[in-house]
Amino acid sequence: MKKSVAVFVLLFSVLTSYSQTDPLLISGPMLGYCEHRSVLVWYEVSQNVKTAVLRYWEKDNMEYFYEMDCSAQLGQPYNPIKFELVKLKLNTTYNYEIVLNGKIIPASRMNSFTTKPHQANPASDPVNFSFLAGSCVYFNDPVLDAHGDPYGQDTYILRSMASMSSSFMLWLGDNLYLRSSDYGSAAGINYRYSQQRRASELSELLASRPNYAIWDDHDYGNDNSDRSFELKSTSQSIFKKYWGNKSYGNEEDQGIYSSFSWSDGDFFLMDDRSHRAPNLLKDSINGKPNCDKTFFGEQQLSWLKDKLLSSTATFKFITVGNQVLNPIAEKEHYRDYSCEFNDLINFIVTYKIEGIVFLTGDRHFSEIITMQPKGGYKMYDFTCSPLTSKVKEISAKEKLNPTRIPESLVLANNFCRFDISGPRGDRTIKMVSIDKAGVILSSFMLNEKELKMK
Repeated sequence: MKKSVAVFVLLFSVLTSYSQTDPLLISGPMLGYCEHRSVLVWYEVSQNVKTAVLRYWEKDNMEYFYEMDCSAQLGQPYNPIKFELVKLKLNTTYNYEIVLNGKIIPASRMNSFTTKPHQANPASDPVNFSFLAGSCVYFNDPVLDAHGDPYGQDTYILRSMASMSSSFMLWLGDNLYLRSSDYGSAAGINYRYSQQRRASELSELLASRPNYAIWDDHDYGNDNSDRSFELKSTSQSIFKKYWGNKSYGNEEDQGIYSSFSWSDGDFFLMDDRSHRAPNLLKDSINGKPNCDKTFFGEQQLSWLKDKLLSSTATFKFITVGNQVLNPIAEKEHYRDYSCEFNDLINFIVTYKIEGIVFLTGDRHFSEIITMQPKGGYKMYDFTCSPLTSKVKEISAKEKLNPTRIPESLVLANNFCRFDISGPRGDRTIKMVSIDKAGVILSSFMLNEKELKMK
């Protein structure tokens, strides 16, 4: 009997020790969308958490603090939770802290956010702003990855990005890489998202500014995956749990596409996977474009057209996981879906929609591709890739791509910074490609006047 009691005491001691060391906070915070009176703050917490409250207050005035309770979202094996803070003041800085199971969780930095400024006089010059952009983030997994030269490169670039101020961060797809042991189940997809979010290299970047995201094949499913991916709806659901965009798709159409505005820029976050026909489907039949080969799909493309028609922004940024304008891209690109591609370009020209700029990822190198459609202005496709994945060697044909802006090709791990500035009617986009050490690898200036119909 005494031996049984001793064993029980020992077992209880081990279990108690484990529960005391099991962290309540798994990862976070991450700032999601930011508006004038609302901000989303994201965390992932342990299954042991029973109550989760966010306390927030105006900077330097903690005497008057507010609370948001998300305890109802808890209790699952994976617990990403979202605090959507409302009734905030315009252009005001707030500090915040998370309270789990009644305990304030210490933070390595003072967590804060600033709501968007309001431009009271519509005739005054637009507010200048900046954003960072990049794609292809691979964190090595020693257990699963092949031995030898690792596919994931130096993650210090993420810390370099965090040290650079900007209005927000735009993730252009392949924001993580699902392995073959991941994309076969919801548990596997959840696991990969949760594991990557724990990386300390990401924490400061995610916490220091709003984050907006699209996806491409590797954070959707398997390589080159399309609308036939059997866990499509599961992947959509998990993406929505781990990112903080303002909206996703619409009531009739499943997907992750959405939009947001910043000063005089409108951003359209496109979903290039949920409704995509297989790449191997013939692009033409009997010499005519095959309109069954869809890329965005009918409803999403209709949504984009409506958004473009209603936009009055100086710049209309269309973000896509794959390149859009490149006529000789290898493997995956929008122009290989010629019926839909021609439809969108003809729509832009017909309705004289000015200020279009494409932002893309995927390629494991950065470049700027141009195209001037008949009757329209010259369009630009800024490709920003890769952040931490291995840089890709490109073919001799692509090295000599005549549609590329000279000296814009960057064959190195890099991120892009965009600065939008200038007086009304003379606004300029400055794009620079930057490596992990902060060295500028390429730069380009584009004035709004170049994106107007002649």
